[in-house]
Amino acid sequence: MPRVLIACFSYVILTFAIAMIWNMVLFRDTYVALAATSLRAEPIIPLGLLSVLTEAVAMSLLFHFYCRRSMSLKTAITFALLVGVFSMTYASFTVPAKFVIDPIWQYVSLELIFGLLHYSLVGIVFFFIFNNRDASDKEGEKYI
Repeated sequence: MPRVLIACFSYVILTFAIAMIWNMVLFRDTYVALAATSLRAEPIIPLGLLSVLTEAVAMSLLFHFYCRRSMSLKTAITFALLVGVFSMTYASFTVPAKFVIDPIWQYVSLELIFGLLHYSLVGIVFFFIFNNRDASDKEGEKYI
């Protein structure tokens, strides 16, 4: 279970680092312009944090229970992308369907690229955390 905790912590740190660079440095002005009419002046930080923590626990447990010791890097990235597709498609397609965002194609493109980058990096990090578990780490194997 220590690997799950390390993975959770890693997911949170990685997600915040990538999101800060992407949303607050590289594309801040673009996001502000895209959602000018529906952007909240002060974001509700606890809701965002709850989302990231929930994702961290879910992703870490999924890797712990379903990724074998001998997974390849390609498998880890693919698994992370498949799990992340729910978050990516919600952010990319549902958000602009509910809020005034213009042009939609630019927002969708940014969110899809961000999601691909984010979950690919998560897959790489989790590959190193969960790959080559030693024989004493058999807790998750009964679920494989």
